[in-house]
Amino acid sequence: MINRKSTTPLLQSLTRPILLLGGERENIILLASLSLSLCVAGRDVLSVLLALLIWSIGIIASKLSAKIDPWATKIFLRSLLYQDFYNARERINTPQCILKRTRKI
Repeated sequence: MINRKSTTPLLQSLTRPILLLGGERENIILLASLSLSLCVAGRDVLSVLLALLIWSIGIIASKLSAKIDPWATKIFLRSLLYQDFYNARERINTPQCILKRTRKI
């Protein structure tokens, strides 16, 4: 048998984040449903203008956050699950680490 290293290509389509209108897909869909429900529930010009304002500001904010990190909200939501386990900083009442000497100097 011949010892050959087999390599498999890592396709970019498998590692690229799924973006919609330049932002995260889940954020954009949630923003669209929020704006549409505001338009339907209000049924007047003021609610339509407010929905368009929320839509445009939300799209811009989502694009900016996706440029920084395309998985920002998924990482943030996952960090909330582990918030109790991994503290952001040391607690105030954490005991000091005292090194015990095994022999006298």
